[in-house]
Amino acid sequence: MSILKPCSLLTLPPAEAEVLMNEMPLAEQASVVLMTPWEKRQEIILLSHNSSDLVQGLPVEELFWTVKAIGPQDAVQILNLANAEQLQFIFDLDWWYKAELRPEKIATWILLLFEIGEETLASWLQWLMGKDQTLLPSILRPFLQIYKRPDEMDIQEAKDVLPKFTLDNVYFVSFKKEALQPILGRLLIKMIEVSPGLYRDVLETILWRTEAENLENSFRLRHSRIGDWGLPDYYDSLDIYAPLQGKNIRKIEHAYFEEQKEGDALLPAFVPTLYIGDYPVLRAAIEGLSGTKVMERIIGEWVGAANKVLMVDEVDFDNPDALRDSLFKVAAFLNLGLETAAETEHRSTEEILKSGSLEDIIRFANTMIRKLAAKARSLADSGRIFKDFLYLPDAWADALRGLLFERPLLLDPVQGRYRPFCGKADLIAAENIIITIDKWTRIMAHIPPQQKNWAGKIPWASTNLGSPNELVLPQALLTALAQKTLGKELKVYPVPAGRLNYLRNKWFPPSPVVSFNKEKNSSWPGPLSETIKYCIEALQPVAEQAGLSREWLDSIVRESLMTLYEEWGDLPDDIPIDGRFVSSIIVDMNSN
Repeated sequence: MSILKPCSLLTLPPAEAEVLMNEMPLAEQASVVLMTPWEKRQEIILLSHNSSDLVQGLPVEELFWTVKAIGPQDAVQILNLANAEQLQFIFDLDWWYKAELRPEKIATWILLLFEIGEETLASWLQWLMGKDQTLLPSILRPFLQIYKRPDEMDIQEAKDVLPKFTLDNVYFVSFKKEALQPILGRLLIKMIEVSPGLYRDVLETILWRTEAENLENSFRLRHSRIGDWGLPDYYDSLDIYAPLQGKNIRKIEHAYFEEQKEGDALLPAFVPTLYIGDYPVLRAAIEGLSGTKVMERIIGEWVGAANKVLMVDEVDFDNPDALRDSLFKVAAFLNLGLETAAETEHRSTEEILKSGSLEDIIRFANTMIRKLAAKARSLADSGRIFKDFLYLPDAWADALRGLLFERPLLLDPVQGRYRPFCGKADLIAAENIIITIDKWTRIMAHIPPQQKNWAGKIPWASTNLGSPNELVLPQALLTALAQKTLGKELKVYPVPAGRLNYLRNKWFPPSPVVSFNKEKNSSWPGPLSETIKYCIEALQPVAEQAGLSREWLDSIVRESLMTLYEEWGDLPDDIPIDGRFVSSIIVDMNSN
């Protein structure tokens, strides 16, 4: 089956696009809709002569995400095609914050319901009559004060002493916010048109039931509804981040999903590429199962897992980017889980996806991430690192900070932001950062003075850095090596500005070729090799105390010296180095 891509359809003239859309069977149209980015879905749906079927065939989450991405005010046309149950799902997510209602959201949606269409509003009110008689009193109570005319009071007297608004001369309504009276008055009129009994019951409930009692009942029914729709609450969702039970991903019997009867849903047997992201392992596994019955199970589990992540991470439903990021997060976990599980279970990723529980695949990925996070936490609690990561280079500090988040994230150096772990390479990169920080802090712990004393024992005001906040470990190490080269103790203390040229000539003597490459056939000038050897020997005693290998020591000496050489390499030999512009070591500007 070849399905027209939405991007192709949207580039065509409207009339041509409409013809092509309606030449496809309804199931293929539904596939096109699901493959379309949320922001463009309304355009695609409205091309179809069966747009109502397409909207009402959408999973409730898909409609919600679509409406949020477009903006409710701009999504009026597809909201008009939605059924009452779909609308209520949107309201159940948008009107509540934990166990409390959000009056400002309710007022916005009541206004919008009239823009959507009074038939849609009437249909929703009728649905509430049969499904939830507590909701209308709960959402109207913050806006209305209800008075009931006593039996002994005649109508004229009631109109003189009670609020002016009444529809039946029995219940008189005061609007707490005058600006909302027109729209709330229209809602009350629509309620009495749909059912005088509904109108009476709602106002009686506001009059005689306590707010707390009615709100509790509304919340309980809302909780039940979203649970039926596959959206658990926060506490029920926490198990998505729970440890994997056992060592392997649970297998689902093939017979279970192969024997399931075909349903009437329009949902196609594939996961929309919109949520897969750039995750090649996951994409390859899905391509191998595309169009099979198994994919229906995978879709269901995928949506269930995404719902749990949305709830646990407390994603802002008004932020389409945050919603989309959560869906990509699930895809990232699946990609990581498949890649790492394939190695440990010696099965193909397609087989694991086909037969494994998706939540277990996610838990498998999180188990790997938690192991890294535990190492990061142990490092942070070692006493060798300040809580604000003082003295760590920014890249190291930011990477470590991400690993210590409640939900650990990887700092992507290319994107310059945190993102979910998505592959084995991410785990390796993060572990390398932990190892690097661990080794650096261990060796610096054996070079005096202790890091905790740097702020007090170094005369910062007279240095090129000016503040301990500007110092990082590689600078401190080079400074200690410089002191040793100048005949002093291996110690982190500012180098006199007047000795910088001497230090430059000692470490980087004039030579036609300078290379820090250690490749097999590279040329190393004798004097420079001697500098590296000297620095390694100077650090060898503290490296042994720290339990570090000579190979690692060789690596950091080369890396550190290269940083300083890049600063000084092109400077004229006969001009004094200005310590103010030196950034790789601490310089005492007042000392010669």
